[in-house]
Amino acid sequence: MANPGEFAAPAEPGWERLSLRSLAVRPLMDLGGLLPLLAGLFLLHQRAGSGIMLGVAAAVLAVLAGLVRWLTTEYRITDERVYLRHGLVSRKVRSVARDRVRTVDVSAHLLHRIAGVCRVSIGTGRNTLSAGEVFHLDGLTRPDADALRALLLAEAGPPAGPPAPAPGAPPGPAGPRDIELARFRLGWLRYAPLTMTGLLLVGVLIGTAAEFGNAADLRLIAHGPVNWLVTVIAALPVAPRVVVILALATAAYLLVAAAGYLALFWNFRLVRHDTGPLVLTRGLLSVRATSIAASRLRGAEISEPLPLRLAGGARCLAIATGLHVGRGSEHDGSVLSPAAPRAVAHRVAAQVLRAPATVCSGPLEPHGPAARRRRYTRAMAGALLGVALVAAGTVARHGPVLAIPIAVVVLVPAAMALAADRYRSLGHRLTPDGWLVTRTGSLVRRRSIIAADAIVGWHIHQSPFQRRRGLITLTATTAAGHQFYAIRDVPVARGLAIAATATGDLVAPFLAGPAAGSAGAGPVPG
Repeated sequence: MANPGEFAAPAEPGWERLSLRSLAVRPLMDLGGLLPLLAGLFLLHQRAGSGIMLGVAAAVLAVLAGLVRWLTTEYRITDERVYLRHGLVSRKVRSVARDRVRTVDVSAHLLHRIAGVCRVSIGTGRNTLSAGEVFHLDGLTRPDADALRALLLAEAGPPAGPPAPAPGAPPGPAGPRDIELARFRLGWLRYAPLTMTGLLLVGVLIGTAAEFGNAADLRLIAHGPVNWLVTVIAALPVAPRVVVILALATAAYLLVAAAGYLALFWNFRLVRHDTGPLVLTRGLLSVRATSIAASRLRGAEISEPLPLRLAGGARCLAIATGLHVGRGSEHDGSVLSPAAPRAVAHRVAAQVLRAPATVCSGPLEPHGPAARRRRYTRAMAGALLGVALVAAGTVARHGPVLAIPIAVVVLVPAAMALAADRYRSLGHRLTPDGWLVTRTGSLVRRRSIIAADAIVGWHIHQSPFQRRRGLITLTATTAAGHQFYAIRDVPVARGLAIAATATGDLVAPFLAGPAAGSAGAGPVPG
């Protein structure tokens, strides 16, 4: 992508504005951010009506800001580039080459859907870890958004079927040239509490309630049903009180997690056109449609957080240039299947990559006794450190001596179990048809499947402890996804052989002899 900057706009005609309907959306969005403050002003009933006057002034400013934004925002699509210019005082023009466009994400929250407009986000060739790497057109009509998406993601060959449904439109039956890879099932709701999404939503709700209470100078716990519930619980004996609090907290968490899962993934549908992009639609209140060009897809990641893994579930994420994979990925366009049965994630990954099922779910090559010993050593070191801290605290604070053996009984078996699970999760595989598979992690186990031709470099690291055991960490670098995918604690000869086989042209200059034969004899290149 060309670095965004300020430069003279092209003289040719063809600049277009956002839809006039966006004027009904943006002021309401701006006012939404001020809602807690405005609610506080109204609830305080300030004298002389100053609270109401401030609220009216904020509404007028929001309308004027929306009008100015509409008047000063224009975009233009040429055969070679996409242009966006905006700003009143500081006029800026940004551009990106069309051949660098990787994804086009069309979203529409409730206000957008009421006004009949969408927000189009154009992902570039660089990993979208920062907002500056994405073009946003907030306020296009649905037909314009669909036409723009089809234009920017057009690939060689005839059209690959009917266009994807606009946000808010019913999915409808798959066309004769569409292949439906996954669709939402109500049974997947049982996996909703087993991800971090529920916890994040609870935190957001608590923070919003606290902000509202502070802005309105209200103690929510002292009013209405909340006050009654607190009074009833406080009157109970200690044991029933604890049980009731835990039961209410669990029920509230399950309800919030299920509601959040439905809000994100209701009507989830993943479709692949025969020769076109992957199209993913999802959402209840805020509907989102993401298109991923097939030529930009570099692999897939199967993520299994520990609670989800124990319940037999997993998620599948796309590894593609221009898409963010990682924290908050459920809110981004990289999700190919939400928390669902593990078999669903495996099947979706295999179908998306057009790879054999064994690549996504088959056995991997273990890393040997040295890697196993390294995991047990590190886990036991952590457990012994914990026991030492407990012992030091017990002596310093004259605590009960029984705390030390309890720490030993708890921490040592937990460390042993963690080490065993971490080694079971460790593995790799390089398939003859060009897929590099890595797996690592215990609390969050990740299986990454990457196309070997997408690897642009290798990073070989060897710590002093790894050197003693004859191990290295081999990291494949790519322009997609996390950008770094590591094979941890692999034997030196095996690691170099993998790099030489997958991308011989990258590592051959650094190998003095046959990759697999003499790699372990000399120093590790790094």
